[in-house]
Amino acid sequence: MDKVQRLFHFLDETIIYFSKKQEGIDRDTYYADRDIRSILDKTINDIILCLVDIAEECLKKEGRHVPDTYRDTILACHEFLGDIVLKIAPLVKHRNEMIHQYLKINWQNIITVKGRIPAIQEYLLKVKETLGGQ
Repeated sequence: MDKVQRLFHFLDETIIYFSKKQEGIDRDTYYADRDIRSILDKTINDIILCLVDIAEECLKKEGRHVPDTYRDTILACHEFLGDIVLKIAPLVKHRNEMIHQYLKINWQNIITVKGRIPAIQEYLLKVKETLGGQ
């Protein structure tokens, strides 16, 4: 299995894992249970980093330069992935908040990513089409 296939597989599995772990979790439980908070935050980090890695692979395939920031890397794929990147790029902000502001507990990040799962899946399909059905 090549790198892109591994990324697709990892993202599919991680979305399923995230969906199961956040099921039945509300704001109060998230704030009260450090283990749940850690699992959800780490899983979101993994999802977003995988999205960026996939974008990097698209850029490399197209012979393009990979930008310095995660957000710019995703946005640089607009030419061949279309407007779906505009729905995905803002997720980087939530990843950065969780990682760089780890002392700030933010339930809204969980809600936002949960709500963007359909966009993430659409992005994944668009990338698969662009990379030739890999």
